[in-house]
Amino acid sequence: MKATAQVAGPVGDSCLVARARDGYLDAYELLVRRHSAMAYRVALRLTGNHHDAQDVAQEALIAAWQGLDQFEGASSFSTWLYQIVTRRALNKVTRGGDDRSFDLLPDRADSAMGTADKAERDLAVDAVTNALLALPFSQRTVTVLHHLQGLSYAEVATVTGSTEPAVRSHLFRARRTLAKTLEEWK
Repeated sequence: MKATAQVAGPVGDSCLVARARDGYLDAYELLVRRHSAMAYRVALRLTGNHHDAQDVAQEALIAAWQGLDQFEGASSFSTWLYQIVTRRALNKVTRGGDDRSFDLLPDRADSAMGTADKAERDLAVDAVTNALLALPFSQRTVTVLHHLQGLSYAEVATVTGSTEPAVRSHLFRARRTLAKTLEEWK
């Protein structure tokens, strides 16, 4: 393994992947720094648990390193990593317990917010978190990837290995379920 790659300026993921394949560890380290937060956020939103999300993200990044030779480059590195994270999260959710101890939405606490406002916000966050986690995994996955990560229908289809119409269908059902579940929070 080569220890360092001399790289000047911002480098694209495809260049970093090529360098990492050539054995430059710092190229993969840059990919990890660039994408680890995204991997964690997606894992957290899919598993609903901080510790599981950390495990899933770490396992996914290790699996990506180990499978770098299988990355064909037909999609972006981030799309490929989304696929790995999603599969790992599904495995964790289906084989693990249901310990949902961490909020899925970012904490947007405002120091000027009163206690009653904070309490109401926390209740709303909990309601959204629980409603999202109650969705079937396929609906939760497309909702997280499309609405919370900003992926297009085509990108979500690529990540999930389905079609755009299937993604749209899952999103429709998820939105309908979430709207019904969260009706009192309108």
